[in-house]
Amino acid sequence: MKSMYGEAFTFDLAQFRAAHDQATLEDDKVGFKTAVNILELWKFTDTEKAIVLGDFSGATFRRVKGGNLVRKLTIDRRTRVSLILGIHKALRTMFIQDKHRLEWVKNKNRAFNDHSPKELMLSGALIGLHEIRRYLDSALV
Repeated sequence: MKSMYGEAFTFDLAQFRAAHDQATLEDDKVGFKTAVNILELWKFTDTEKAIVLGDFSGATFRRVKGGNLVRKLTIDRRTRVSLILGIHKALRTMFIQDKHRLEWVKNKNRAFNDHSPKELMLSGALIGLHEIRRYLDSALV
């Protein structure tokens, strides 16, 4: 099967579902905290972090950020956490200094129709995170 980008479509629904089902609450707590810390490095406010991580209300975000996650993340939110971790990893590979990673996140980019990666993230759309990750993955090849 082909994806919209012309490459072979490699998404395996059964494998994806199995990975999601096997994730534990503790996995989600660690992943969420790590994603929050990465967004902190990128100078996102708590309101912005809540948008990027799945449109949490302010009160819910503060509670979860404080470690009070009482049930596993949804597939959407876990995917957002995973994409943030992947973006961070790619940026650490590309740029040695934190300031250069921060500049990349903030600066407008022709690949994103002259929007910054931060603007794409703040759209709240999961596809924005996917596009950033895909762009960085292709730049590392």
